[in-house]
Amino acid sequence: MDLLIEFINNHPLLALGCLGFFLLAVFNELKIKEANICGLSTIDSVKLINQNSLIFDVGNSERYAKKHLLGAANKKPEDLTEGELKKHNKKNKPVLLVCDNGNTSKKLSLKLRSKGLDNVFYIKGGQTEWENASLPVSSLAD
Repeated sequence: MDLLIEFINNHPLLALGCLGFFLLAVFNELKIKEANICGLSTIDSVKLINQNSLIFDVGNSERYAKKHLLGAANKKPEDLTEGELKKHNKKNKPVLLVCDNGNTSKKLSLKLRSKGLDNVFYIKGGQTEWENASLPVSSLAD
């Protein structure tokens, strides 16, 4: 222990750099863990859909017109606020967000969860992963 204190006294910048690096690594791991809490695989997403969850497609509206998850409503991410969700979700059902590749829905789900909505989830990989798993999609032409 004495050697550690002596090292810190002799090399304060190196010690601070090591401490800073350690704290950044811990912060990054916590952020990854937080994001994985609300991110669902396609199989878990199907289970959530079978529980009569609300599905919002927050991706590109042109892609939505061509193909989207069955029962999904198209919303712009900026329009899907805490108040808007509460208006659509009076029975406090689980909410599933999906976009093209999972990035937009992930950011939005984390934002909504930070405001106290713990029943908001997103599909990891988005609609791309959904289609790769050969799960059903619909189109506005159907």
